[in-house]
Amino acid sequence: MTNRKRALLQLPQGAESFYLEDAYRHRRIMERIERVFELWGYLPIQTPVFDFFGVYEGLIPSHDARSIYRLIDREGDLLMLRYDNTLFLAKQMGLMLTEDELPVRVWYADTILRHQDAEDISNDEFFQTGVELIGKPGADAELEVLALLDRVLNEINAPPRVVHLGSRALLHAIVAPESAEAAGRMRRAVALRRSSEVAELCIANGCSEERAALLAELFAFIGTREELEALLSRHDTARHLRELEREALRYVERIAEEYARLELRAELRIDLSEVGSQPYHTGVVFNVYMEGVGSAVASGGRYDRLLSHFGFDAPAVGFSILLRKIEEHRLIDGASTDASHAVQVDGESFVDRLRRADAVRADGRVALL
Repeated sequence: MTNRKRALLQLPQGAESFYLEDAYRHRRIMERIERVFELWGYLPIQTPVFDFFGVYEGLIPSHDARSIYRLIDREGDLLMLRYDNTLFLAKQMGLMLTEDELPVRVWYADTILRHQDAEDISNDEFFQTGVELIGKPGADAELEVLALLDRVLNEINAPPRVVHLGSRALLHAIVAPESAEAAGRMRRAVALRRSSEVAELCIANGCSEERAALLAELFAFIGTREELEALLSRHDTARHLRELEREALRYVERIAEEYARLELRAELRIDLSEVGSQPYHTGVVFNVYMEGVGSAVASGGRYDRLLSHFGFDAPAVGFSILLRKIEEHRLIDGASTDASHAVQVDGESFVDRLRRADAVRADGRVALL
C-alpha cells in the first residue's frame, strides 16, 4: 500500500471517533442527560455545522481566531465550522424569537471543532452538550442553570467536582470592554493569576497603588462567601472600589449564598480569576473542575447582549459540558452493551429462530439470530 493510500485510510489529525462500547456508553449517557433536560422543560435545538465567518468575527477573541477551522464555499464566501454551539445558537434564536415566546429553554448536543494546542492536535473535535435559558433576567436564572448542571452530573454519577464562580461584570467595571486591547491584557493576566501584572495594568489604567493592590488581591481570591466578606472588610472599599465593582461583588456573593441553600452535591467556591473565556460574557461566569481531569469539564455564565448582535435583545444564561472529557470516568447502569450478554437462539429454521428471539426480546433481553 502506498503512503498516499495509507494516509487516506486514516482520520485527519484532530478528528475524533468512537466505536462499539464507547459509542454505546456515549449514547446511554446522552439518553440520561436528555431525560433530565426534558423534565426541566428544555427543548432540543440543532445548530448548523458551518456558517459565514464574518457574522461572528467580532464575537471571537483575537487569540481564538487561529483555532477556528475555516473553508471557502463554492461562491467564494469564507465559512467557519462550528466552533462554539452558543454562538451558532444565538444567531438562530436571535433571528426567530419574539418577545411573546420568552422565556425560552433549549438544549443542544453536538460536536464542535477548535484547534486546542499547537503542540497536540489530536483533540480538536469535542462533543458538547448544554442548555441556554433565554429571556429570564436575575439570579433565579443563574441558580436554575447551576442546579440543572448539578442534576445532570448527578444523573451520570460524576465523581466529586467543584464549581468555581466568578464575574465578567467585575472585569468590565474595571476595564471597559470597548477598550479591547486593555481589556484583553487584563483578562489574560487575571485568568493566569498573575497578581503583579494585574496591579501594573491597573496602575497603567490610572489606579492608585492602594486600589491596584486591592484589585490584584481580589482577582487572586478563591474561597467562600464569608472569606470574601472578610477580605473586603479589611479594605476601605467605599474609597477604592467603584459602585459597579461593588455591585458585581455583591451579586457573586448573592449567588453563592443562594447556592448554599440549594444543598447541591458540587461544592462552590468564589474564584474571581474566573472571568469567562468568551467576549460575549457579561455577568456571572463559572467553570466546573473534576477529580482526575486536568481542565474544566463544564462552563457557563450570563451573556445578556449576545442575542442583540443578531437583532433580538434578550438576557440569556447557560452552560456547556465537554462530555467526552469525562465519559471514561462515568459509571452508569448498563454502561456495557447488553449485546455482551446476549442470548444466542437456536432453531431448525430462520422462522423458528426469529420467533424465539422475539420472545427473548419481549423480556427486555438481547437476542442474536
